[in-house]
Amino acid sequence: MRTTDINTFYNLLQEVEKKFPRRPLGELLTLKKNIPNQGVYFFFDKNETREKSNDLRVVRVGTHAAQAKSKATIKERLSQHKGPENLFGRHRASVFRELVGYALINKDNHPQNKWGIREDKSMLKSEKVLEKNVSLYLRDLSFTILEIEGEASKYNDRAYMERNSIALLSNYNRLAIDPSSANWLGRFTKKDKIIKSGLWNSNYVDITNVDDEYFDKMQHYIIKMKTWVKS
Repeated sequence: MRTTDINTFYNLLQEVEKKFPRRPLGELLTLKKNIPNQGVYFFFDKNETREKSNDLRVVRVGTHAAQAKSKATIKERLSQHKGPENLFGRHRASVFRELVGYALINKDNHPQNKWGIREDKSMLKSEKVLEKNVSLYLRDLSFTILEIEGEASKYNDRAYMERNSIALLSNYNRLAIDPSSANWLGRFTKKDKIIKSGLWNSNYVDITNVDDEYFDKMQHYIIKMKTWVKS
C-alpha cells in the first residue's frame, strides 16, 4: 500500500515539474519573477536515486509562511538555504544549512564547536569555510515547487502538504522504501531522524498516517497551478 502511494506521489510530482521544471538551487537568482510566491518545495540530490530506478528521490520537503502573520515568500526561504553569492550563508537562519553543516563537520572532521548555537548571531571566522562548503553542497541540489497560495498559518494547505509528504516519504522506524544510499551526506549528521528517515527533515518523519485527502488535494493544486516558464 505505501509503495503504491509513493509511486502515486512521484507520478504526481512529474506533473508538478511540467508546471515548474526542476532546476539547481544555484540558479535561483536567474529565476527573477519566474517563481511562485507561495508553495511547497521538493529537493533532489543527483546522487540519490529511487530503489531499482535512475529516477531521483526527494531528499527534503519544505515550505514557508506556516506561521501566522509571516510574510516570507518561497524565494526568500530558498535564498536562506542557498546563501549569498559570496557563499557565506547563515546557518542560524536555515535549519537545512545547519543540518548539512553538522554532516560536513562529522564527515570531514571539521574543527567547529559553535555550529548551531543560536545565541551567537555573528559569523565566526572559523565558520566561514564551513558555510561556504554548505553553500556549495546545497547549490548543487535541484528543486521543484508545488504552488499553493493562502494566508500564513500553521494550519494552511502548504503546511498540510509538507507534513503529509514527509510522512509518506519518511522511512523512520519502518520498512525502507527508496532508502538513502550508503554515501548520502545526511547519514553523517549523527541525527537519528535524519539518518533513518532518509530525508533532510526531522519534523513529521515519525508520522505514519497520511491523510485520506492528501492525493486529491495535491491534484487540485497541480491543476490550479500556472506554468512557470524556465528562464
